[in-house]
Amino acid sequence: MKFRSRLVVNLKNLEYNHSQIKAMAPDSNILFMVKADGYGHGMIPIARFAVTELGIKEFGCATISEALKLREELNDLEFDIYVFSDIQLELFENADIYLKRRIIPVISNVSELEYILHTPEFKNFPICLKFNTGMNRLGLDPKETPHIANMIKTHGRTTVHHLISHYANASYPMETNERNIYQRSRFIDIKKYFTDAGITLERTSQSNSGAIEQKIGFKNSGDTHIRPGLMMYGPTSLHSEFSNLGHFQGKVVSRLETYIIRTFEVTAGTPIGYGSTICPHDGIVAVLAIGYGDGFSTRYGGAHLHHKGFTGVITGRVNMDMIQVLFPIEARDHILAHEIFTIWGEQDGDLLKFSEETKTIPYELFCSLLPRIPRVYRLD
Repeated sequence: MKFRSRLVVNLKNLEYNHSQIKAMAPDSNILFMVKADGYGHGMIPIARFAVTELGIKEFGCATISEALKLREELNDLEFDIYVFSDIQLELFENADIYLKRRIIPVISNVSELEYILHTPEFKNFPICLKFNTGMNRLGLDPKETPHIANMIKTHGRTTVHHLISHYANASYPMETNERNIYQRSRFIDIKKYFTDAGITLERTSQSNSGAIEQKIGFKNSGDTHIRPGLMMYGPTSLHSEFSNLGHFQGKVVSRLETYIIRTFEVTAGTPIGYGSTICPHDGIVAVLAIGYGDGFSTRYGGAHLHHKGFTGVITGRVNMDMIQVLFPIEARDHILAHEIFTIWGEQDGDLLKFSEETKTIPYELFCSLLPRIPRVYRLD
């Protein structure tokens, strides 16, 4: 079957990344983040492989619709699902979904907790609480910890299924960044208050990818879980100036491929594409079958791509269905029409280089790819 463009997902690389994480945190359970369709890689195939081949039993989604899709399409498998942000617990039909589909909402405000505690159907339902230790996004106020603990005990509860917080600056040094130190300390205090109050914390987690990469924040914290997101898909989440702090050498699980529709020679001064961008030198233009209709942003203009050892630059505007890549004239006999062309995955580190050059982040590159680009799964 011929293809226009495709994202080739190597599940063996996912397995490798998982093994690297387990080696860094052998005593931690993994809650694998698969939101945004598995960071653009296909949530269902990724999660199925994670359960059946990697033994992962807990997953994190952003929305109840993501969680429901995961439960319905993998109904032959046993695993837990958490909804981290858009839980919509106040809607009756959603409450029914949580109860009947074994999906756990992450509670981040008191009204949601009150609903769980006061609704008879949720009497034995696991409570998952998220505290805002300094991210200042979603989360319960640590100042309300005594009130929250009292609420739980008043309703006859003696356990919290999972207590969660989230680092805001895990891409920065975990040992010296003031915000990271402050958040870690606050979470320790919250955990201590609950246990001192006689409430058992069955699971606790705070470490996201950046914290895991630095092996800080979970080794001596007593947390039962870590929550890898981006690092499971290969790229580092550390800022480039702090890459030396990382202990993770992941393999990017995907390779974005397209093909060359046609090539033609140009001379310096030739106008190319919408807006008539002027070619700065003689060269070979390769027209690739990918554009913003595939999620390849117009912001990527000017970035460098590689093919057969030659480096080209995206020239002119990114079109809906095509881009033009200008190569040096020396590539005349090497850049040929109908060849497969790799956007990222051609060289080690090319995804991060492309990300830096386009002033974006790997999360966005992955998640921007639209359904017109099929996902193809391999084990090599």
